[in-house]
Amino acid sequence: MLKETASAVGTAFVFSPFGMPIVAHGLAGLLVGTATLHVVNGVINDVKGAGDTLRREKIQPREDREAEEE
Repeated sequence: MLKETASAVGTAFVFSPFGMPIVAHGLAGLLVGTATLHVVNGVINDVKGAGDTLRREKIQPREDREAEEE
């Protein structure tokens, strides 16, 4: 049972986005995969930050809107 479990986990790792670069290209593949994940994380955080800014600008408390109208 342990052998089958280890085999299934190993197969899942090899065919994951992390495992395939390591198998195909070794350390260079690992570095490229890590850099790619870092860039994607940065882009996602930028998009999330822009959405938060837009939401804050769009949703203002009623008192602020009334003060701007006066």
